[in-house]
Amino acid sequence: MRKLAHLLYNPHAGSAVSPEWWIGKIVHRLCSADYEVSTVATSRDLNSDGIIKLLTKRGESDLLVATGGDGTLRIALEAVAKAKLDIPVGIIPAGTGNQLARNLGLYDDNFLSDPLEKAVDTLVDGKKFCMDMGIMNGHYFAVGAGIGPMSDAILTPEHHDKVNWKMLAYAGSLVQTIAQAPVFIKITTEGESFTVAASGIFVLNIADFGIGLLSESARIDDGILDLCVLAPQEFHDYLEMGFRFAGGMGGEQAPYYVKKVKSVDMEIVPISRHTSIVQKTWRRLKNSFGFYEKPPLVLHQQVKAMIDGDACGTTPIHIEIAPQAVSVMVPRDFPG
Repeated sequence: MRKLAHLLYNPHAGSAVSPEWWIGKIVHRLCSADYEVSTVATSRDLNSDGIIKLLTKRGESDLLVATGGDGTLRIALEAVAKAKLDIPVGIIPAGTGNQLARNLGLYDDNFLSDPLEKAVDTLVDGKKFCMDMGIMNGHYFAVGAGIGPMSDAILTPEHHDKVNWKMLAYAGSLVQTIAQAPVFIKITTEGESFTVAASGIFVLNIADFGIGLLSESARIDDGILDLCVLAPQEFHDYLEMGFRFAGGMGGEQAPYYVKKVKSVDMEIVPISRHTSIVQKTWRRLKNSFGFYEKPPLVLHQQVKAMIDGDACGTTPIHIEIAPQAVSVMVPRDFPG
């Protein structure tokens, strides 16, 4: 009896120049491995509940293949985790950042090789790996959640910019946060509370977010999340972070404060924000060239929250770890 695989794909993913080509390649590889394949394109209306219905409509499914960027992969993984389905998820990175795929050893950013070949082969030649997920206000995430100007910068690039400029599109928006004052956040985790002024606060499930390793012990299956506070002070700090992210500077020490957590609550502290000297200088420079910019509001009541590159509500937020939440297909040489 043939096995059943569902192929979920985003036709508008960041690198999806010719989706019919790579969809055909995936279907051919699965059919050669004795799978019956059904394909479903994502849409604005498709959420994890819709994917759960798809996976259970015809009885037991054997494989869910998610093709797209981190946002598309997130809703596929959320569906399996929420419903507690014993179905492995195959990941095909066709987005711009592909942070999850990089951390699972599925993606090598090499101009001389097919970026999808390793991931496609892993669907049938790989092994199952049980990974953690995070949960923010009831929504699962695989890569990370964030708040603050630097988190907002990940939401900023338009689709055509991501297609044309790849990770440099994110680098540009990250550097532009130099003109935005930090936000004051009260953080409560495991009985400890403290307030920080930061340009970005991220809670990460992966070991490498693109600008350095969190720690040598960080893993995607360790049952722990990493709380990262980014508070750049000088102009070169913004440039370094932006272009580290664009170049995926894996293996280097991460240039931010990291704390291990299993759960964390964050809320805005509504006090006046102090603009740094470098931010004031940057704003005056832009104004001198005719790009007039109003000073930021001095009071924040709430800010946008982000998970895996997509907007997801506002503060306050509660984040917790969901250990061993879902099985994914990884290369046989992946540790673990």
